[in-house]
Amino acid sequence: MPLDSLYSAISAEPIAAASLGQVYKAQLKCSGQVVAIKVQRPGIEEAIGLDFYLLRGLGFLINKYVDFISTNVVVLIDEFAKRVYQELNYVQVHNS
Repeated sequence: MPLDSLYSAISAEPIAAASLGQVYKAQLKCSGQVVAIKVQRPGIEEAIGLDFYLLRGLGFLINKYVDFISTNVVVLIDEFAKRVYQELNYVQVHNS
């Protein structure tokens, strides 16, 4: 669905930005209500996927060779990755 069928106006510049995306101010055509539109940065899922792949490899090495760390580092990385991917799912974030 084209954006101009939903919104009568969208800000040219983001009103907020973070590592995962940007937020724009918009006005709904149907009601005139001012809303925020979250836009994910292009390629972010692929980039994060590679980052977590590399971190898991490092976590495996830490688990194997670093004796003074008793926590399973790979499990920590996996849990962190799970939370980040939940944040990337804007529909899930909106509904929670």
